[in-house]
Amino acid sequence: GINAEYMGALGNVIRCNCVGKMVKKGNAPIPNNHFHKHWNPTGSQKGHIRTNWGQPAQKKKRRQLRARRAVRIFPRPVSGPIRPVVRCPTHKHNMRTRKGKGFTITELRRAGVTSKKYARTIGIAVDTRRRNHSEESLELNSQRLKLYLSKLVLFPLKPQKRCKGDASAEEIKAARQATRQNQFLPSPRTYGRIKHEEPRKLTDVEKQTVVYDFLRKAQYDHKHIGRRLKRLADAEKAKEGGEGKEGKEKKEKKEKK
Repeated sequence: GINAEYMGALGNVIRCNCVGKMVKKGNAPIPNNHFHKHWNPTGSQKGHIRTNWGQPAQKKKRRQLRARRAVRIFPRPVSGPIRPVVRCPTHKHNMRTRKGKGFTITELRRAGVTSKKYARTIGIAVDTRRRNHSEESLELNSQRLKLYLSKLVLFPLKPQKRCKGDASAEEIKAARQATRQNQFLPSPRTYGRIKHEEPRKLTDVEKQTVVYDFLRKAQYDHKHIGRRLKRLADAEKAKEGGEGKEGKEKKEKKEKK
């Protein structure tokens, strides 16, 4: 017969092998992944895979809708109201320019448009929350508005009654509907973008300058400019006969002592 001790040892080996296969190293879950894609949309899983076979038909449909919209809004531009040129946010992307939401009130006034309600009726987008933080952006967008107004052809609301600024009959006949804003205005991605300096040789002064020290000094000056201006103002008051804030503080300390 078979030895009982041999059968017991064999059972222990089989049991150890089974446990080793089931448990992974460490506190990890037992792998039980199901790599089965459910293609049938009517099945129990309702189809996890979505196909896009109707893309050419959707492309044709979008084109037809654009053509219908162009007929419906004629003679207004198909691309919608014009928008300003703004810089992308964050220090990483602020060298790039893009299309903004709307023009500011200051830009409209500089271009000669006094009412924001009237600006919206002639195809100009207005953003009342945006502010101009530099003279360059203000001038850039005001020139963009002036260029648009110079090429604008205003159709009269009532053909029998023409208002001031409406186009003549000849201008109306010669007018064409714009499908893209780039047809009559420069692209926001290139218009106003800072051009990089062409490569050149360094001068003797630039070679001797330590850029790190120069930048650190500029940051320090920018941080302490208010304190320095105040110190100069107090010194001028003291020269004229008055006492600045520092002089008053010293006098109070002496009196306390």
